[in-house]
Amino acid sequence: MRTKMSPRRALLTAAIMSIAPTILFTIFSEKYSVSGVLIASILINWPVIRWLDDRQWYREWIRKESK
Repeated sequence: MRTKMSPRRALLTAAIMSIAPTILFTIFSEKYSVSGVLIASILINWPVIRWLDDRQWYREWIRKESK
């Protein structure tokens, strides 16, 4: 069973996920459409989300194996 994310980690994850769209939107909002900026931010955030999830899974797996 997966454990809950700590409040500090949840805040860090939310900050990381909101930085890329904010920067892209402020820089490219006049040149590109909003949907293009959102698609680009999803493509940037997807590997970050996967990496954070894999780290969480690995820590839980090691904790379970060591018991």
